[in-house]
Amino acid sequence: MLYFFIGAYSAIISCLYFFLPLYLKGGLHFSGSQIGLLYGILSLNSLLAAFPVGVTGDRYPARYLTRAGLLGTAASLLLLSQARSFWPFLAVFWAFGLSLAFFRQSLDIMLFKDNPGSTALRFGHYNAWRMGGMTTGILAGGALLSFLTFPATLEFWAVFLLLLLAATLRLPATRAVRTTLRQYGEDFLTRPVLFFATWLFLFTMHWGAEGTSLGLFLQSTLGLTPMGIGLYMAGEFTIVALTAYLYGRFWDGRWPPLKFLILALATSGLGHIFMTYPSLAWSFGWRAVHGVGDGLIMMLTYTTIARLFQVDRVGGNSGLIALTCTLGTFSGSMLYGPLGAAWGYQFPLIISGTLSLALIPMVYVGMRE
Repeated sequence: MLYFFIGAYSAIISCLYFFLPLYLKGGLHFSGSQIGLLYGILSLNSLLAAFPVGVTGDRYPARYLTRAGLLGTAASLLLLSQARSFWPFLAVFWAFGLSLAFFRQSLDIMLFKDNPGSTALRFGHYNAWRMGGMTTGILAGGALLSFLTFPATLEFWAVFLLLLLAATLRLPATRAVRTTLRQYGEDFLTRPVLFFATWLFLFTMHWGAEGTSLGLFLQSTLGLTPMGIGLYMAGEFTIVALTAYLYGRFWDGRWPPLKFLILALATSGLGHIFMTYPSLAWSFGWRAVHGVGDGLIMMLTYTTIARLFQVDRVGGNSGLIALTCTLGTFSGSMLYGPLGAAWGYQFPLIISGTLSLALIPMVYVGMRE
């Protein structure tokens, strides 16, 4: 059931994350800076909630947080469907980001806590379902937007979330343990964890570039319709899901983590750069290469968290890692949103891909040390 919930969460995220800029620009006529601010606020909310939600998930059964997240996200989607001007939309978007943090982090906490010492195979299944949900969501979003308005699509997902509430009874009842906040700090402020958080922050800045620019690039440069964008992104998500599954099933332990990480950064960065060439087949091919890198990074992140932190405190500590990723996404959104609107939507993708490549010497030296 945990796998099903991460798939459902991902379906909603993928539909909204990539199609929302099209609605914000074309339907509500928001500027590039306003779109960047909205995505930055989404990241900022997750930033504020990440550690408190993680600690709460250590102290209470995490499925309680799942229910709160479901209710809050459904209510936010209904309100977003009615908002027509920037400031009301921004206010509701703030609540939307908080609710998503409750929903998503509670699932990760249950993943780590339900089976202590989980193998890469379990993480591979979880992330394969996650990316399968992304594939389903992007295809569903493209199909829905071919027949419905964007506000009606938001209402559709709100009803879907409310229907999931009853199924939360089948989620794992994780063990509650109280830990001092000081202990979380002692866990996090070690050299291996700080190094892990640093390169992950820099890498996740490219998620901000994707959120603010990718959908608009596919529409304006490649001329794709919403359904075309859905098919394009579904192809990438399928590659990410397959990479996560294969890593968990066959590849884990075959190479040292450093080799996997270098391969991940190289494929992710090169894919982001070369996908901007204005040819659909060429762009999609390199987007698939990018997906291999993102799939490897996803699995390396989960396996590293499991290795670095004790299971009783993994909620709060994984919340701090989520906070790191959110900071990276927030920084990327604030940087790349205005840049894409001013220079062209391909430039955020090129620059963020170059940054991923520049991380390779950093992680080589750091992990060797």
